[in-house]
Parts: sequence; C-alpha cells; structure tokens
Amino acid sequence: MDHIVKAETAPTMSQATTSASVFVALVVLLAALGMVAALQVASVSSMVLAVVVALTALIVSPAIISIARTRA
Repeated sequence: MDHIVKAETAPTMSQATTSASVFVALVVLLAALGMVAALQVASVSSMVLAVVVALTALIVSPAIISIARTRA
C-alpha cells in the first residue's frame, strides 16, 4: 500500500523539470528586481550582489534541473 501511494503522488519528470525551471526563473527575476532597486539608490555593492545571484542561478540551473529529473 505504501508503494502505491508513493507512485501516485510522485511528480512526473516534466513536472519536476517545470518546477525547477520556474524556481530558477524566480531567482533570476528577484535578482533583476534587486538590480533595479540598487540602481535607484545608486548602491554599487547591492547591484554587484544582485548580478552575482542572477549569474549563479543561471550557472547552477542545469544542475538543479538534473537533480529534479533524477528525483522524479
């Protein structure tokens, strides 16, 4: 019975990939909003941090999607 419940509630590979892609897109979007806010207050360090967060999310995104696929 336990195996049946797990099989029915486990996400499919496309659902896992979509979830991971949405997560990466949200991180990049939040970093972009951080860049806009940093530009408004002319804070160079905040802008650099937002750029680093966005680039890190884009660089790590293939790994996040791969992990999501293997767990599906």
